[in-house]
Amino acid sequence: MSTSSQSETEEPRSLRFASRTSIEQVEEGHDLAPKFDRDGLIACVTTDATSGEVLMLGYMNHEALERTILTGEAHYWSRSRQVLWHKGATSGLVQTVVEMRIDDDQDAVWLRVSLSAGTHSTPASCHVGYRSCFYRSVELKTGRIVYAETEKTFDPRLVYGDAPNPTIL
Repeated sequence: MSTSSQSETEEPRSLRFASRTSIEQVEEGHDLAPKFDRDGLIACVTTDATSGEVLMLGYMNHEALERTILTGEAHYWSRSRQVLWHKGATSGLVQTVVEMRIDDDQDAVWLRVSLSAGTHSTPASCHVGYRSCFYRSVELKTGRIVYAETEKTFDPRLVYGDAPNPTIL
């Protein structure tokens, strides 16, 4: 018997973020008072909790930040698709939050996550099929792009089927 007050199918309760009332409150207080940009977004850097590898940079709106806190799984706002996005809902590559941090002025979030492999043998984070969205390096002085990851961890066509590519030109 579960001791949780919520059933698994029930929507999580909602959070109210604090109003930003003073620099001291924002920088040194205990209230979560995120500063969303003019589009209602806050940047989120996501890293692997074990290796420290940067997996992705995403954005959260109020609802994505709230759902991430309440569910313990990463949610983002897709700027290209203009939709709330539960990471792994389609691919099975869920990001389970191990730790969430907010920066000094509360306008950026850092998630440390453990990755689920879904139906694949290797956990990954990038919709292109690589482990990290930062799978290429930029050579200094030349600006040439070289691959830091040489092999994809999964075939995106098999995972996403005919779902539209989220990259917009």
